[in-house]
Amino acid sequence: VLIVGLLSVGANVPAQEKLRIPVASPGSITSIVESVAVYRGWFKEIGYDATIYSVSGGESAAVLALEKGDLPFFNTDDNIPEAIKPGSSIRLVASTLNKLPYYLIAGPKVRSYADLPKDGVIVGISSPTSANVFVSLALLEKQGIKNPRLVKVGGSVARLASVKAGKVHVGALDLGNMLIAKEQGLNVLGSSSEVFEEFLMMQIAMNRMWVEKNPQKAVEIVGTLIRGCDYINRNREGTIEVLAKFMKNKPEVAQQVYDIGVAQEKSVPRHCEYTEKGVQEYIKSAQWSQAIDPKMKVPPTRDFSMPDLYQKGLDWFKKKYGG
Repeated sequence: VLIVGLLSVGANVPAQEKLRIPVASPGSITSIVESVAVYRGWFKEIGYDATIYSVSGGESAAVLALEKGDLPFFNTDDNIPEAIKPGSSIRLVASTLNKLPYYLIAGPKVRSYADLPKDGVIVGISSPTSANVFVSLALLEKQGIKNPRLVKVGGSVARLASVKAGKVHVGALDLGNMLIAKEQGLNVLGSSSEVFEEFLMMQIAMNRMWVEKNPQKAVEIVGTLIRGCDYINRNREGTIEVLAKFMKNKPEVAQQVYDIGVAQEKSVPRHCEYTEKGVQEYIKSAQWSQAIDPKMKVPPTRDFSMPDLYQKGLDWFKKKYGG
């Protein structure tokens, strides 16, 4: 009877669909929302066996996979340049970071911009369309340093290692890796807050055709990510636990990431919302760095976004969890 009962229970449990979630920096605040949702088991609640994997330095390939419909969603700062192209199926849905949590770091002997070489400054970057490029170039230009050489090395962890090894002169790091860099004797030259106030840093995008084929799944994924944003803003200790245990940050770094990045900077929007100003600041910066061709006519945000899907996701979250 017991065996029959167990088999009966098992038969009533729906099979979990595999969901591999790409992130550029698994230990960074840029992937905190996805990490909270996976760690807390929220994707399981909507039928997904979800895991996170790193695409550090391979963000462009992940965006192309999203374009092909091979990914249900991707959260990165590389989505908009692809989404605005004619015929693209990528659509902006929400955001997990509406500010740039980047800091320009240099080696132990470079205490200020004046210590950098006058010509040929080498900048470590992840991909040409990523926001770390905008920050690096803007801060250097502010100091009169123009035409630096960009070298693709990977995400924040790789950029930290490249600066430390002397392979590049500078690199823009997220908050957590900046704190680690300081512990290792590297120097912080400047921060993104000096050049950007509001900025659509992390762009949750989905494939339009995938959404049309899977409307309810799309709503539940968006609603689950919104649940993550809401939880992070409400739960300091629970989020620090995820930063430390799941995202492998040192406890003291995890606390500072939360207290500075979330509580002080308020960089994680309450319900994963984005603003038109943030979109336009991103586009302006991408055009300035030529990640987006300055001559290209950029369509209105409504043409490469899905506000109706976001609203359905928000309504689903509020109805289910009362947030």
